[in-house]
Amino acid sequence: MRVNRMVWFWSCLLLLGALPAWAQGTIYGVVTDSLTGDVLPGANVYLVGTGKGSATDIEGRYRITNIPPGTYTLRVSYLSYQTKNLSVHIQGAETILLDIALVPEAIGGQEVIIVGQALGQIAAINQQLNAHTIVNVVSEERIQELPDANAAEALGRLPGVALQRSGGEANKIVLRGLSDRFATITVDGVRLAATDADARGVDLSTIAQGSLAGIELYKALTPDKDADAIAGSVNLVTKKAPEQRLIRLDTRGAYNELNQAWGQYDLSARYGERFWKQRLGVQFIGGLERRDRSREYYDLAYDMSLASGTDYEISDIELNFRNEIRTRQGLSVLLDLDTPNGGTIRLNNVYNATRRSFVDYYRNYPTEGSEIFYGARDRDQRIYTLTSALRGEQYFGRWQMNWGASYARSQSHYPFDFDIRFTEPSATDAEGNPIAGMGRIPPEELKGPPERIIAYALNNFERAYFYTAFYRGEESRETETSLYLDIARDYALGGGLAGQFKIGAKYRQKSRFRERHELLAPYYNEAFPQYVKTAEGQVVPKNFSGTPFETLQMAGDRLLVTNFLGLHPEDRALFDRFRLYPLLDRDRLRQWWTLNRNGFSDAAGTNPEFERNLEAEALFYDLTERVSAAYVMHTLNLGRRVTLIGGVRVEREHNDYATRYTPKDLSGFPVPQGVMRDTTGRFDETVWLPNVHLTLRPTGFLTVRLAAYKALARPDYNQRLPNFVARKAGTFYPGNSLIVGNPSLRAAQAWNYEVNVALYDSRFGLFSVSAFYKDIRQMYHLIDGVFFDPSGADSLFRTLGINVTNPFQNQGLALTYPYNSTKPTRVWGLEIEHQANFLFLPGLLRHLVLNYNLSFIRSETYIPGTETETYYVHRPPLPPIPRLRYVFVERKHKLERQPELLANVAIGYDYRGFSARLSMFHQGAFNTRFSPDGRDDRMVKGFTRWDLALRQQLRSNLFLLLNVNNLTNVEEGSIVLNRVQDWQLPNDREIYGTTIDLGLRLLL
Repeated sequence: MRVNRMVWFWSCLLLLGALPAWAQGTIYGVVTDSLTGDVLPGANVYLVGTGKGSATDIEGRYRITNIPPGTYTLRVSYLSYQTKNLSVHIQGAETILLDIALVPEAIGGQEVIIVGQALGQIAAINQQLNAHTIVNVVSEERIQELPDANAAEALGRLPGVALQRSGGEANKIVLRGLSDRFATITVDGVRLAATDADARGVDLSTIAQGSLAGIELYKALTPDKDADAIAGSVNLVTKKAPEQRLIRLDTRGAYNELNQAWGQYDLSARYGERFWKQRLGVQFIGGLERRDRSREYYDLAYDMSLASGTDYEISDIELNFRNEIRTRQGLSVLLDLDTPNGGTIRLNNVYNATRRSFVDYYRNYPTEGSEIFYGARDRDQRIYTLTSALRGEQYFGRWQMNWGASYARSQSHYPFDFDIRFTEPSATDAEGNPIAGMGRIPPEELKGPPERIIAYALNNFERAYFYTAFYRGEESRETETSLYLDIARDYALGGGLAGQFKIGAKYRQKSRFRERHELLAPYYNEAFPQYVKTAEGQVVPKNFSGTPFETLQMAGDRLLVTNFLGLHPEDRALFDRFRLYPLLDRDRLRQWWTLNRNGFSDAAGTNPEFERNLEAEALFYDLTERVSAAYVMHTLNLGRRVTLIGGVRVEREHNDYATRYTPKDLSGFPVPQGVMRDTTGRFDETVWLPNVHLTLRPTGFLTVRLAAYKALARPDYNQRLPNFVARKAGTFYPGNSLIVGNPSLRAAQAWNYEVNVALYDSRFGLFSVSAFYKDIRQMYHLIDGVFFDPSGADSLFRTLGINVTNPFQNQGLALTYPYNSTKPTRVWGLEIEHQANFLFLPGLLRHLVLNYNLSFIRSETYIPGTETETYYVHRPPLPPIPRLRYVFVERKHKLERQPELLANVAIGYDYRGFSARLSMFHQGAFNTRFSPDGRDDRMVKGFTRWDLALRQQLRSNLFLLLNVNNLTNVEEGSIVLNRVQDWQLPNDREIYGTTIDLGLRLLL
């Protein structure tokens, strides 16, 4: 609390430090490379002997304002370039355009043209060193050199960034051990709409990294940034149109080793040019990509209750092969207009779309004589994001004004999702010999290796029949509009004392919609329906003439799996040791849905083949979030040695929610029936967020940054709903379940403390160490399907303030409920980064480039669960009867999905027209689930992945590209942890194979 009060004190004191400005003149321009003409982002431009200066932005622009009349030395420095000193004379209220070209440092008496990886590395180092806050940067050159599949994988090269994968490519980022919902993702400062159905995360696999001019990862927030980013803020950067016409064409073909498949491609194009005396810029970036993102997967289940919990056996093996084609399209249109005095207006439109067409083939191999299930789930998913933003940067004398308006939209939906399952019950003949299901498995095989159990499957398809079929649908949409205005004024007081006072306001309104539906055909419980409703509304007998089902194969009134198999059923050897057999015919799956979607069991059309499941529809919501924010911020410079930033931000949240609830429990078999009604709710909250940053540069090679600030994280969209969905026990859905929303759920708030020390030497490069500590209060957790008996449920409702009555009276239930914990969550860690080039070395060694980073992350939080408690039923005059009940507890654990170790290493080599890069990404193990009794925890294993990228210049404007991703075909997977018996058992494994891209890049 003492530290927090000090932060508040210094924040307020600094805000009072903005005094009237006396300066008059302004200098602005662009810093470039004298040999290549490339702009130099992050160059340090300042007036010697004053506190006034500026670092160039991503386009190499700088601006120094409010300069008192006089003669000054303007010093421009950039790593690996010769420092330039220019004399400038300010007479009064004048604006001077001064473009500056820097000369590369001479090595061995010769100027060296810095290209490729070294140029990108130098740009990133400059931006990090001259930033006012703690930031990591991926430059445009580095993005182009890396063999990454998308923007998420490019981010994974930075310290503190873990990745979540889908189909062999990253789609989510985890910053400093906190999931993607704790970070913000922006394009040029404009937020991307979330793509998840419920959570606030963004699927970054929709964004091709080739469309970006850089990536900025802000580890510490300043008051002028959105506050809902406890983990950090990612800004995807685009550039203005270049001064000279640019046309770049990339074309690649790709090979997927897992499916041994060609037919993949990656096409991208970029055009940029300026018109109207270089004032108007026009830029188009487009891309089209098709990839095979298939995977092989298996999952093991165990019976760990043997011998009173001291022994175990494999109880089931589940195999899965996902055959997936993923296509991606992207288009970016940027118009920028240079206004007088160095200002600019930009209209940027970015569209990205991903379509996934995939089918999951699955089956299991139980060891306990139960039924075998096999089937397939065929799905199409479409995701798109659209961002349109108009923003301006204007200068009016001593004042700077930044303004903007934006619109963002995302949509994710499944136009097709059909899941069909068959069962092959275990059976024996008259002599007791197994004839279906699983054969007799010797006891010595039940501890593995698991692939030996596969051979005991009988695969008797003449006894495998329809079990269930589902047709599901889900759609989520989000739109966000925002308006913002920032006003800043620089001042100088003499003696090296200068600063800037800045105020601003922002308004965001978000609309979020999600609905689901599910149709179920319970073939295991009902005779196959014989009627269908035509397009004209008539109910007629089914006629399968001319289709693969013309002669249905049946056993009694049950449909056999053979209707969905070819003459010789296909199989697949997963991991080259597990047999997934059979693979259903995908075309027949789709035909079956088309032919039977309007099926009925009777000629009157009153008993449909596919019945509505109201439980899925009860999870509907439609909400509006409104966030109003304002801030004041003051930056104080004491020469070039000290920069102090202080400020405070306030954010007010005002939300409306619409959802559904069940006044009585949904019940019935096999599909629950009941009543649903609409309901609404509201939520309001105001949060004040102080902020202090201190940057010290005691020497030319040492930079120290410290920050203390408050940030927040808002709950997922579905957690504040005033909903109540009760599902009574049934055979198909065993057990009572209750979903309760929490309309009073508050945002989590965190005090963040950061220390960053950076050392730079022209030979050694940049070496930096960052330490951070996050103290999160009001952390929201989810009680996710935890079982409570009747007495335990009543006690839990009282403990958490759930103002409902147990709808199941004297029966137990599985509860889903979000709540704010009264116990703290803490996250802390250490990040080490080193970037170096070897231009000073002799001969061929000077062309080496090195990057590596290490991150060590720790955390503690309190995970909800249960434990048993003894209580007594009193019955005087008889003795009380002891009973057991489940009670709610919170146990201290690490955060889920938080790797404790992250590492990146990249070694590059540039020689004339040749460029090579070998990179390694390592992600340590992390927990995904903590069981209530510690006997069934889940931990994802760590893995190390290697990638290779090669580029050869064929002509002055033509390059040959070769990328090899996942060189070692790494397996990813998890283990089961039984902490009581100290067992570590294999759980699941996934492989997605090596991919190879070969292509050309043409510059015109």
